[in-house]
Formats: sequence, structure tokens, C-alpha cells
Amino acid sequence: MARLVNMTPANQPKATPIWGFGGRCNRHDIANAVVQIAAGLKGDNHVIHIMSGTHGCCTSGPTGAVSTREERFADEDRSLADPKTSDRKPVALVVHDFNTENTRRPEDPAVKAEDPRGLAMARLNQAMQAIDAKKGNTTSTYLLGYCCSAAEL
Repeated sequence: MARLVNMTPANQPKATPIWGFGGRCNRHDIANAVVQIAAGLKGDNHVIHIMSGTHGCCTSGPTGAVSTREERFADEDRSLADPKTSDRKPVALVVHDFNTENTRRPEDPAVKAEDPRGLAMARLNQAMQAIDAKKGNTTSTYLLGYCCSAAEL
């Protein structure tokens, strides 16, 4: 069973919340996580962005917890969770295909070819910044929906 981890630094209470998993996770873990995360939120206009992809070190099996390398996040997976805030407001879920390409070849010369996690983190930061730039009046929370996103158990 995957362990849900709040990766937001405790000394930065105004930072955008980022959650991940210790160990392998599956779509049921994702569904349970969004319900649990949402229950800790309060108010309107919350969005949980599920980053479905890989940290770059897995060479086989699922790329993200909500899809395999050949499949995209399905409507039936989305319906597994019905997240609500602590004051019973609905929370929107948005799934982003993230880092689904080979991370063994660097796109950025500053990232070494032997460092797929470094390249994955650079891509994650870019993707989150792009999402935040378009967020409007919503409050974002991120869930890194792939195995070992918060370290291996």
C-alpha cells in the first residue's frame, strides 16, 4: 500500500501544497489521496492537479498510477473519487500527462544524461509553473501520481 506524503515544507505555510507517494501506487491510491487531500481544504475554487507520469527511473510497467504507457487517464478512473473540502465544497480534478517521454536523453544541457530524476524534476517545475500561470481565481494543490514520487519505502 502506498503512503501519502505531504511534501510541502513545513516552514512555508503559504507554499503551494505538493503531495506524493512513498512506494508504488495505483489508481485506487490516487482516488483515496484526492479525497483525503480535499478533506483538508476549505472554501471554494480548489483544484487538485494530478501529475500522471514518472520520475524517470522506471523502465517498465506503469508510467503513472492512473495510466499505463499506452493508456490515458480514463473517465472511469476519474469517477473513483468525489473529493469535497472540509466544508463540503466540490474540488476539481485535472490530470496532466507529465514526463511520459524518455528521460534518459537530456533536453537541457545542464542536466546530465545519468540523472533522469534531475530532468524529471526540471520538467515538473516547468509544468507546475505553466499551470500556475493560468490558474485564474483557483487555488492549486498538486498530487504527484506516480510511484515513489516522495521516495521509495
